[in-house]
Amino acid sequence: MQIKCRKFIEDHFSEMVRDLSALVSVRSVKGEPQDGMPFGEGPAKALDMMLAIARKYGFHTENHEGYVGTIDLNPELPTTLGILCHLDVVPEGTGWKTPPYSLMMSNGKMFGRGVIDNKGPAVAVLYAMRAIRECKIPITQNVRFIVGTDEENGSSDLAYYKAKEALPPRVFTPDAEYPLINIEKGMIRGEFATNAGYAVGERSILSAWGGTVINAVPELAHAIVRGFTPSVLRAATARFKELSFEFKQEGENIKVTAKGKGAHASTPDRGVNAITGLCAYLASLETDDETGYSFKRLSEAYAHGDTEGRSLGVAQADEESGALTTVFSILDYSEGVIHGKFDCRFPVCENLAGIKEKFARGFDSYGIKLIDVHGVEAHKVDENSDFVQTLLGIYRELTGSKGRPIAVGGGTYVHEVEGGVAFGAEFPGEVNNMHGANESFSVNNFRKNAVIFAEAIARLCK
Repeated sequence: MQIKCRKFIEDHFSEMVRDLSALVSVRSVKGEPQDGMPFGEGPAKALDMMLAIARKYGFHTENHEGYVGTIDLNPELPTTLGILCHLDVVPEGTGWKTPPYSLMMSNGKMFGRGVIDNKGPAVAVLYAMRAIRECKIPITQNVRFIVGTDEENGSSDLAYYKAKEALPPRVFTPDAEYPLINIEKGMIRGEFATNAGYAVGERSILSAWGGTVINAVPELAHAIVRGFTPSVLRAATARFKELSFEFKQEGENIKVTAKGKGAHASTPDRGVNAITGLCAYLASLETDDETGYSFKRLSEAYAHGDTEGRSLGVAQADEESGALTTVFSILDYSEGVIHGKFDCRFPVCENLAGIKEKFARGFDSYGIKLIDVHGVEAHKVDENSDFVQTLLGIYRELTGSKGRPIAVGGGTYVHEVEGGVAFGAEFPGEVNNMHGANESFSVNNFRKNAVIFAEAIARLCK
């Protein structure tokens, strides 16, 4: 079977590249909804194109009101396996060396927005299905390939589909990494507020702000202060070697900017939080009003350098999924009130109700009110299940690597799919600049993914 499918994929690889190139040319970034296009023109165009490609190869397809599309290998058989990919992409941003919506090849890599996240893996799945079909590999069960269009903005596409159709009992998504992800921490995001007093003193903190998105360690944070000499402000930075500071005179006031290092909220230890650093810095200034004390309380609640919530009393860990992590990611202080937003990833030993209560209690102990919190439970699939062991066996056999299931803090497309796991498409050690400029995918790994997926379909649907 492997030899037949591998040869098919080799023989049709130029077609794989051609089809991926067509999909990459579509700027499938979420836009304004229109009739039949719940996420705008771009995602709808990519979905229509993918389904048209599949129909060209003889597959049965269905467009589910523009939310997702389905491609069946053999709809007359019972459907027991689902493979989940998405065609929407994040905005291209700046810094590209090649046109982001033109597939380019250089030094064994393909470049373009979506080549790894997730159009490339989607094409690899389609060609795995082609290989099974055209090589006449015997199967007794159907695989349904589900292609979504809103993974990057909350997966409302999948929620819509799940409300109307039952998912197959086994689902994997190649929207993450190998060997296999079977545990994803739970997640909450919340907002808090505390009265900070008005800036009435000669030496005071007038305003402060920082962060742009809730799910990232903020790289920059700013404050406007008055009544402090530049020498006093510079001297106060001595405790914060991991941050850099800039000072700018603005009339009678001075703007303070703290610069840290950005990182994803699921791995806050890889960053340096500019907001917690700025709060601790402001807390060290001697103000003539309540503003300094307010930042002292805030910096004690979210202590600079504490990414595990020890100060708030929410820290915990387990062997399976590791330690809780939390990030103070957005700050806004104005008109006497400090507002903040945070992200937390909690281990499988905790639950949603419990972590909400712990955060509320922790904030309350510092005179801070939790005003909004929402999230999802942790996700876990037994690593000893036949499904997981079959996929791991395929990975080990075809790569020669001794892979084990891994736990992550980030959420994948199957986080809220019971029994779902992430399987591919990135290999260990790959650097593909996902979500960044010059997103790439190894040509060899593009081909290798198709072979792995074909083997998975053959074994799971035999």
